[in-house]
Amino acid sequence: MTMFFYCSQKRKKGVQAVEEILDFFPEVLKQKIRQAGMENKVEEIRIRVAKPVILKGQQEEKLVDYIVSTDMILQILQKICENSIYSYQNQICEGFLTLKGGHRVGITGNAVMKDGKVINISYISGLNFRIARQVLNCSNKSLPYILDNIHNTIFTTLIISPPGLGKTTLLRDIIRKISNGIPEMNFRGITCRGRR
Repeated sequence: MTMFFYCSQKRKKGVQAVEEILDFFPEVLKQKIRQAGMENKVEEIRIRVAKPVILKGQQEEKLVDYIVSTDMILQILQKICENSIYSYQNQICEGFLTLKGGHRVGITGNAVMKDGKVINISYISGLNFRIARQVLNCSNKSLPYILDNIHNTIFTTLIISPPGLGKTTLLRDIIRKISNGIPEMNFRGITCRGRR
């Protein structure tokens, strides 16, 4: 059976979510991004060496009139890693970092390989910030199709869609609901440690 669901864009935390990201940026870049007037709509902030910053929203992209240097990218990464890039090396090798609030930072650079594995990323040339926003109850329509109330578990489920259409948002809401239990559906809830 194939079912299609999407999370409506009644998003919480708009400007607050962007401000959480901007805290990592130097003041001059913060001001340029704020002047662009997309704080409530931006979903991604793309920063690349020697190129203008790109603010991407659901319906539009906007170039910010500011060229970023390699030093600025490293300064931002240093702040994200709390001045210890080495302690974040495993995450960096996976190509992204997860920030407080569920935001993610994709990292672009030259992959250093050893025995078929990425062991480092050198010459970091870009950071792509994906801004997480919570959409409460967006999983309501999908839950009856993924819950197995008889066994108090979930059916094997695959969530597929093009980028930016809410897979992570939907998954987070599903996890929140199944962890807490759903009394109106007689679902007691589950945890990663096993059944309740």
